[in-house]
Amino acid sequence: MGIFLFFVSIFLPVAINQMAGHVAGQAAAQSAAGVAPTRDQVLSAIATRVTTQSQSPVSAIVTSLLELVEVGPTTVGPDGKATVIVKETTPSNQRATNKSVKLVFAPTSDKEKWNWEQFEDNRRLYPVDRLFPYVKTQLDKLRAEVNSALAAHLDAMTKEGESATKVLETVKALLKSDPAPLGPVTQARAALAEAKKGTEIEAIAMAHRELENAIGPVLQLGETYNDLKANDAYLRLHEELKAAHGLIATTRENYFKKVDTFNDEIRRLPYALVAYGMEYTKIEPKLRQE
Repeated sequence: MGIFLFFVSIFLPVAINQMAGHVAGQAAAQSAAGVAPTRDQVLSAIATRVTTQSQSPVSAIVTSLLELVEVGPTTVGPDGKATVIVKETTPSNQRATNKSVKLVFAPTSDKEKWNWEQFEDNRRLYPVDRLFPYVKTQLDKLRAEVNSALAAHLDAMTKEGESATKVLETVKALLKSDPAPLGPVTQARAALAEAKKGTEIEAIAMAHRELENAIGPVLQLGETYNDLKANDAYLRLHEELKAAHGLIATTRENYFKKVDTFNDEIRRLPYALVAYGMEYTKIEPKLRQE
């Protein structure tokens, strides 16, 4: 019993001191780490950082972020910085799946505010300053593709009219007289050219619909004049007209795809974090869906 009491008297204080030291160490680490930012503080920190690049108010940016992302788990390191997982809320599609990224925030002297310092892309962390030029470059490119796709569609309208006129001129030379569709096609082409001098897409689309109505009989000329089917020049130009007519649908579809791609991309990470604040907003198609 004496030996037992001897060992207890020696080792018990040591164990107690070690346990106390461990608890004190944990408390010190927790004190150094601080408190994790709330969801609202995370969103406010992002919005505040974005306002250095734009005139958008913080409240509007936060409202946009609430629609696009959800703030997930947060861990605070010994240096007091918080690593926050942010996830897209936009449903996945064929191009993109719901993505999560890490964002790093540093505490400030104001306990209610945090500084957004880093963002994750392809599993690497980068300073937030790099995000803004990257987003601008990528989204400007996508927006330019939308504009180019619309221009290609409008150009296809003109080419369709040109192809129809070539067919009619060949038919006129073969028949030695003006084919019936020549007048309506000529007038419709002139109306389309006039409409394209302006910027009203609906007026251009309406003029093109009139042109297509005029072109319909051109495609049927071979059925009216059987001799045309034996003429190589007519057959070649007729195929070109059919191809030009098909190109209208192709360029139209491509335009809507480009619009959809842009509108989806601004809702994807990391673009969603700053796109609205940098005035990249949803594009409303200038063409009507058919």
